Amino acid sequence: MNRSYHVYALSDRKKARNIETEIAKVDGVEDIRISKDLKEMNIKVENGKTAAVMERVVNICNRISYGCEVKYKFV
Repeated sequence: MNRSYHVYALSDRKKARNIETEIAKVDGVEDIRISKDLKEMNIKVENGKTAAVMERVVNICNRISYGCEVKYKFV
């Protein structure tokens, strides 16, 4: 399942790459991309694992880039 999220307070590309690397290791994540402008995250997750994955994603983002927030993008 593909989902898009707004990313807030992500300060630089190096932190974004670190976040992508960590999230890619999470069980259930098939693909992760953060946009070049650091404002959008696209995640492909196995069906039924979205809630568990997103809990980890929020923690990873905040740990690597303090204050970073991820919010679901309604389209």
